[in-house]
Amino acid sequence: MNGRNKIQQTLFPILYVFVAAALSFTGYFGSGHVGNATLHQLMAVVFGTTYFLSIAFGALYIFTTLYVRGKSLPWRILASLVVPFIWMTKEVLRLTESHPLVECLYWYFNPLNVWLVSLMVLEMGIATVIARSILKRRRREIKIVTPAPIAVILGSLVFVISAYAWGKGENIYVIFLEGYRLIFGSGT
Repeated sequence: MNGRNKIQQTLFPILYVFVAAALSFTGYFGSGHVGNATLHQLMAVVFGTTYFLSIAFGALYIFTTLYVRGKSLPWRILASLVVPFIWMTKEVLRLTESHPLVECLYWYFNPLNVWLVSLMVLEMGIATVIARSILKRRRREIKIVTPAPIAVILGSLVFVISAYAWGKGENIYVIFLEGYRLIFGSGT
């Protein structure tokens, strides 16, 4: 396999998820310009759902695909983070309209992003098991379930459940706000 095919093998799964996110973003926000209320609502639901799914669950597809294609763990992790990081960056850039850039960069640590990263970690554990089962069906000698992906899945679940159970997630937001006030002041 030549170098170009290897690059395509790696980049296309990221590109597919990114294009799905970009098109659904455009469709969702473009639906507001549709005059027919029923069509507007239908477009908003379809494109909004697709947008959410591509951001929240694109890592599952990317990680699984790259694992099956033999890419290294660091590369699979990095590739799985690309589209959500682009989404996070879009949100940070939107804040620059009203806040200084340094304060906007702090937004990367907001609770929604913490939940998203936790979800992606969970997906990477699940994707490992899925990819191994695909490879096993292709007659490759591989154990499907091993301690590492199970530990990743359980660790992510324990973190999310614990963080949510601890004040229904509000405490995480309070910590985020306190960190902001500590670094940037109260804003008064």
